[in-house]
Amino acid sequence: MASLKELVRDLDRALAANHEENANSVRATIAAAFPETPEGAEARYKLGLSALYRAKDLEAAASHFREAAKAKQKTWSHLARTSLGLVLLSQGKHQQAVFELRRAASAQPPSLLVAQAAGMLHGALVEMGNKKEAEKARAQHLKILDDLTRSEDAPTAAMARYRRAMEHKFDGERLPAKQLLAAALEGGHLPPDERASAERALSTL
Repeated sequence: MASLKELVRDLDRALAANHEENANSVRATIAAAFPETPEGAEARYKLGLSALYRAKDLEAAASHFREAAKAKQKTWSHLARTSLGLVLLSQGKHQQAVFELRRAASAQPPSLLVAQAAGMLHGALVEMGNKKEAEKARAQHLKILDDLTRSEDAPTAAMARYRRAMEHKFDGERLPAKQLLAAALEGGHLPPDERASAERALSTL
């Protein structure tokens, strides 16, 4: 059997050649042979994305995301659990969706991914008509973002400020939105798309 390093190299070659089918074949091998590694979790997660967006196969996507979530890898497993929740929601499996999103939203330590999951949990509960629990989820979402605006990691703080500012803007709270957008733009730590969005939003306040 090929080593993980060799398989990753094969995957890089397939991706460079834009051969999605070959890439997915290698991902399937990595995921099956090295399921608990970061590379295995990433491969399984991306197989789920491929099943979801290319094949439009919700059942296959859910299966891949579920397996990636089991790997307990900090980034990929968390993304997989959140994605699983959204797939279950689209399938009408609301209770299962909320269960997975709650797990993703309660992960420790708090991070931008955890905040995102809390925001998606809020959306799911709104869709279900559970106003009380939706309000709790939004409060959790906002608290995580508030805490992360003070992160010592500059890119994390910038993104948290941007996202929190957009929530203030959505709520009609112009002054805190303006202040946080200005703070988010300082230092050039926002990715290009978010920077452009923040500049547009700031110009309207």
